[in-house]
Amino acid sequence: MTTILIRTLIVYFSLMLTLRLMGKRQIGEMEVTDLVTTLLISEIASLPVTNLDIPISYAIIPMITLLGLEVGSSMLLLAFPKSKKLLSARPAILIHNGLLDQKMMKNTRMTLEELMGEVRQNGLCDISQVKDAILEKNGKITIFPFAKYAPPKASDLKLSPKEEPLSHVVLFGGRICAEGLSLIGKDETWLYGQLGRRGLEVKKLFSVTANEAGELHYIIKEEK
Repeated sequence: MTTILIRTLIVYFSLMLTLRLMGKRQIGEMEVTDLVTTLLISEIASLPVTNLDIPISYAIIPMITLLGLEVGSSMLLLAFPKSKKLLSARPAILIHNGLLDQKMMKNTRMTLEELMGEVRQNGLCDISQVKDAILEKNGKITIFPFAKYAPPKASDLKLSPKEEPLSHVVLFGGRICAEGLSLIGKDETWLYGQLGRRGLEVKKLFSVTANEAGELHYIIKEEK
């Protein structure tokens, strides 16, 4: 039992390190090369956990090799953009200027019901309201409605709204988030001062967010 636990932990942390080095792009966008690498790594990582006769090195070495291939292919795509046609998928235009490309729908094996579902999720009622629809490399569909069906922008209404600064978490679970404070250019002294002015205690707060303008938003912890 102890041997299985130790082997599982070793494989787990090795797998976490490998995926971390692969980067967020591979985790968030499953292209062809990413999907192949992920499937192989998951299969290889499980072998020494389920079979004690297989040395852990038999899993770690292939994982490192796959990591090298993944990083190498990414560098290859950056150095030679034309190679993307071979190693990476390309966006597919399903609707252009209001016209549905039936051939592209067939090539991408996209049904009209699936496309209509994406249309509704974008707040539109019918496909006739769509000017352009693009099937992206990561499998998501980007919808651009005709101008008369698109929600009005501030510029359309001749308004000049003030840009709101981005807020970050500066306190959560009774602990100060130093990274969040750093992102807004503040420190713990500032935060404690702001909480003191409002008569707030850290232990009674669920979370606190703040922005560069010094605006504070807090949530009181619920009583048990």
